[in-house]
Amino acid sequence: MNPLKFPLIGITLSFIVGIILQEYAAFSLSFLFYGILISAILFGFAWYKNHNALIQNTSFGFATYFLLATFGMFTYFVHVDKNTANHYSKQTFETTNAIKGVIQTALKPNEQYVKYVLEINGFNTKIASGKILLYVPKQSKIVLQSGTEISINESIYPIPKAYNPYQFDYANYLEKQNIGHQIYLNNSSIKIIKQHQNFNYFIEKLRNTLSDSFAIHHFDAKTKAIIDALLLGQRVAIDKATITDYSNAGVIHILAISGLHISILYFFLVFLLKPLRSFRFGKEIELLLILFVLWLFAFLTGLPASVTRAVTLFSFISVGTYFNQSKAIYNAMATSALLILLFSPNAIFDIGFQLSYAAVLSIVLFQPFYKKFHVTQNKIALYFIDLITVSMAAQIGVLPLSLYYFNQLPLLFLLANLVIIPLSSFVLLYGIVLLIFNFVAPEFSILLGKLLSFSIRLMNDYIHWIAHFKSGIITNISFSVVMVCTLYLFLTALLFWMYAKKNNALIYVVFTLFVFQLSYLVVKWNENESSEFLVFNEKQSLIAIKNQQNVIVYTNDFNKHKETVRHYLRGTFSDSLQVFPMQNVFSFQQNRIMVIDSFGVYKTTLKPSIIILTQNPKVNLDRLIKTAQPKVIIADKSNYKNTIKRWEATCRKAKIPFHAIAEKGFYRLK
Repeated sequence: MNPLKFPLIGITLSFIVGIILQEYAAFSLSFLFYGILISAILFGFAWYKNHNALIQNTSFGFATYFLLATFGMFTYFVHVDKNTANHYSKQTFETTNAIKGVIQTALKPNEQYVKYVLEINGFNTKIASGKILLYVPKQSKIVLQSGTEISINESIYPIPKAYNPYQFDYANYLEKQNIGHQIYLNNSSIKIIKQHQNFNYFIEKLRNTLSDSFAIHHFDAKTKAIIDALLLGQRVAIDKATITDYSNAGVIHILAISGLHISILYFFLVFLLKPLRSFRFGKEIELLLILFVLWLFAFLTGLPASVTRAVTLFSFISVGTYFNQSKAIYNAMATSALLILLFSPNAIFDIGFQLSYAAVLSIVLFQPFYKKFHVTQNKIALYFIDLITVSMAAQIGVLPLSLYYFNQLPLLFLLANLVIIPLSSFVLLYGIVLLIFNFVAPEFSILLGKLLSFSIRLMNDYIHWIAHFKSGIITNISFSVVMVCTLYLFLTALLFWMYAKKNNALIYVVFTLFVFQLSYLVVKWNENESSEFLVFNEKQSLIAIKNQQNVIVYTNDFNKHKETVRHYLRGTFSDSLQVFPMQNVFSFQQNRIMVIDSFGVYKTTLKPSIIILTQNPKVNLDRLIKTAQPKVIIADKSNYKNTIKRWEATCRKAKIPFHAIAEKGFYRLK
């Protein structure tokens, strides 16, 4: 069975290539229009020449894929909000802006703020569109719901890029969701206009009702947070310690409703409804019931992206199974991915989307080899054997992506999955049953709830025990996009050899393994050949000089910067680290760099090309510029905001480039 023979896979891959090309090339609408026109003409010509042929030739295939690629580019362009004519970013930003909009959804809050996504419909008296991240102080006691229309007068700020190199870029993550700016709400600046009873409002209200139904059980906060995550897709109440434990144990996917949970529900429904097949129209009834329950569950969780794609995928798998097409799973996966990307092309850049399809595809591709491990006929033993092999297959499929995004490798994931997958499956299914009894038989539900509470505590305790083994996880692994591609190339060659069952296919496995190793050496060599000077975006001063594979860090309190430095060492593939106290003069390549700290003392004889202001030095910047004549002035994050603004005005007047770390992010000199 060769999955590459299925035509929908090629069509979907072409569409994906178009999306990725548009993301990085950012072609104009006129360019895309001519691209679609040319590809449509080529497709029409190829179809006219080959529509009567029994076997379509290569030219028709290329014309089809070219058309789909250009269509993918156009689809992505249309779904980027800032490409619309009335997007708020095309308006002139004032010091305070009059903004009207409707709350779309609530996001996970932090210690100080509750976060919402605001869909804008008015900006400074003009009709506008777009999404903004809205921060509401917790102390304000303002509670907003999906569908609440508000009017505010506030300053608008760009979402800052990654604070430091090789850290998670929250701004880039939000940009893929068409959110580019943020607002910090002042209590007096908000006016609630009305409550729209739209789709999001009813979904949120239903979800809150279902969640509140568990109040009769008086579960502790941790148990209730797990229930909300597994049954309703809400992770906002899960504490950091629990998330860390699940992450270190390699089972963080348990806490987010995704392909795993939908597959559990799907196979449970298949098992439950299997007797229907012996009746007339039983298969049709089974299919309709499965689709109904899956999509009902999706709506109850609020249709988050992870659930929508998983339910879409298993819906197509159900249809393929109904038509007795066991091989149609590849087309089902391709069709579900294509359908999701047609409505939300940004999903291709979503980590969850990539991990879900990589895991499912890996499980399906390795499935023919599972039975070789069936060394017994005992059903219980077979269940655990299948659990191990499926977990291994899924882990192999997501390994390159996990190494790239999370930079860690849990070694005890099999030990964790052996207990957690059956236990979480029970919690999910039992929780759904309990949810029904919360409404129809509350007293009986309270009695049943004790078992659910015990199961969740057992699950949390077991994960905490697994995560306790520090040697059970390899962290801070350096990995690049090139290495992701070459590792998947190796896995593809490995599968080809397993399917082909020919010794000469082993040559491809050895060759691609060599290519993967070579890619690591090339990436590491490339990183180690570079040198750079960095001022980090930290509240306390931190400076680093990278000289090939050696990194020298200057700080007066290294313990507060360990995590930042760790990320930097990983991202640069560096092997050596030295730490020294902060000093006032640096030399990097042809540049002399002077640091002026809180004492405000500096040598007038120095002629630095770069001046770094730190810890609020009391200096006459006008006189300093005239005396030192620097090329660039940098203010790190340890300075007061008002002082930074004053320095910026002075530099603007003197026509000297000014880099405020707190506003523009870290400073890098190569």
